[in-house]
Amino acid sequence: MVAMSNLENLKLALDRRFEGSEGLEELRDISRHGLSGGVGGFIYYTELNRFFHEHEAAIEETLQDMGVTLKMLIQNAPNGTFQTIRQNAVWLVVEEYAQLRVNQDLDEPEEDEDYEPSDQEMMAAFGTKWHDGL
Repeated sequence: MVAMSNLENLKLALDRRFEGSEGLEELRDISRHGLSGGVGGFIYYTELNRFFHEHEAAIEETLQDMGVTLKMLIQNAPNGTFQTIRQNAVWLVVEEYAQLRVNQDLDEPEEDEDYEPSDQEMMAAFGTKWHDGL
């Protein structure tokens, strides 16, 4: 079995947390409003600390890729505690993930479960001209 990278583990954890249509709706809310309004799993210090410690290396790597420095995290921590810095780090990474997933979802065509192609579309899908005479 091949070991997963830190980033793959982080993505998998977030994919699991935000799976399904409800998860996608939460991601849309996060991409619009951020996490400061409260999203389950990222509210309480115990949740944030657990998530941070499980994914610290991937969070750090993602922040570096985003161009976020420790100085920036400290500046956005009004009380300057390590807890607030960890919270900001987690929130930034989750908000970045939400933005990427929402953009990815917008790029993918929506599948309508009730959609049924017309006879014309079915015949055209075969790439032959014989259906034109119908």
